[in-house]
Amino acid sequence: MVSTVELVECRSSHWMRGQFWPFIAMVTIVVTGLAYSFWWARLVYHVNLWATPADLWLTFRDAHWVGWGSEGAIYGAKTSLVTFPGIAVLLTPLALLQGPLHLTSSFPVYLPKPTEWYLLGPAQLLLGGFILFPLNDVAKRLGIGARRRIGLIWLEAALVWPVVAVWGHPEDPIAMALALYALVAVHDRKWLHAGFFLGLAVAFQPLVLLMIPAVFALIPIRRWPVLLGEITLPSAVLLLGPLLHEWGPTTTALLKQPNFPDLNHPTPWLALAPKLSPTRYVESYVFKVHTLANGTKAYSAVAGKVRTGPVVAAGPERDVALVLALLIGFYLLKRAPSWPRLVWWLGVALSFRCLFESVLDPFYFFPGLSLILVASFATTWRKVLPTVAFATACTFVSYWHTGEWTYYLLVSATLLLATGFAFPSTSSVRDVTTTWPNASPTHDVAD
Repeated sequence: MVSTVELVECRSSHWMRGQFWPFIAMVTIVVTGLAYSFWWARLVYHVNLWATPADLWLTFRDAHWVGWGSEGAIYGAKTSLVTFPGIAVLLTPLALLQGPLHLTSSFPVYLPKPTEWYLLGPAQLLLGGFILFPLNDVAKRLGIGARRRIGLIWLEAALVWPVVAVWGHPEDPIAMALALYALVAVHDRKWLHAGFFLGLAVAFQPLVLLMIPAVFALIPIRRWPVLLGEITLPSAVLLLGPLLHEWGPTTTALLKQPNFPDLNHPTPWLALAPKLSPTRYVESYVFKVHTLANGTKAYSAVAGKVRTGPVVAAGPERDVALVLALLIGFYLLKRAPSWPRLVWWLGVALSFRCLFESVLDPFYFFPGLSLILVASFATTWRKVLPTVAFATACTFVSYWHTGEWTYYLLVSATLLLATGFAFPSTSSVRDVTTTWPNASPTHDVAD
């Protein structure tokens, strides 16, 4: 008889063998991300500072508010938080360690070398790289072979790297990872597990709401009420305090989604976006670069006027993406697509946000492209290669600062071409033996 310990060791060993390459890729993200933050500015710009993401320090300040017992005040704390509070709650233990360990953070005053980065940097890179594990699990269930999965994992690692290393937004890959585990649970017909993971995913980034209509098309309708309760509960608990404590700032942040055309990439949809505040100049500190006597460069802060605004509401255009995602759900409810096609449709739903956004950031393209790549690898190389090429081009041009129309046409065209080539036609789908879950709902697996 096999003991419990031996059984656990056997399962752990089997899991590690199956997740070896995602683990290696995740470690690579951490190592290269830290190398970039510590040495990039010094080697490339000859400036003695660390390259740490400004957005992450704002999120980390929200984690402080949660740790101080003021979770209800995070949307009025001037940190530009426009997502749900899951990431702030997750980072709270690190925030609570800052005082006892006498560490410094780069907020509210910019610091060239904030010592909190020794903890926060590796943590957020690990959180971002975690998505490689569910991506690998989804690829397995699509029948993608081991060699192809290795190439896919490294492409996904390259796609997620700037999201955390450059932009400091681990909440996006965390939410995607949880949503993909929900998809795996649906594949295995474990409906309650799927609702649990989707609920956690939404609590980190409501962007994954675009995936829910397509996922629900796979779940028996009689299960929907319970799953909707599961999905709603975590976010409702986290948002109850902010809504009761500061209704105005909370609803403005979540429903209007303020964004900054001067800082990011405006698109032609900007003409339809409601203005929340006009352009104005405020007294603040301006950081200037000075060359020291030994030839090195350093920053100094001087008082001056800083141009801010305009600030626009990104929320209304995102409603268009949500409506189109609902239409995808209704479409799939009447059909039984293969699992590669389902993943492709999920990538399309997530990409709708980028097509109807008034102000874009390069990391907005990651969720949709990550699933489009997975779907393409379930097809032939004739589809994989152009999909990878256009996904790379989309990522590259998303960093360009050009006119509104030029930028929008470039990123939209490359995104649509990558999506089009990735479509898994019936003749190109490889080794997919899974069945449509709703085809025989009487054989549901009990959670």
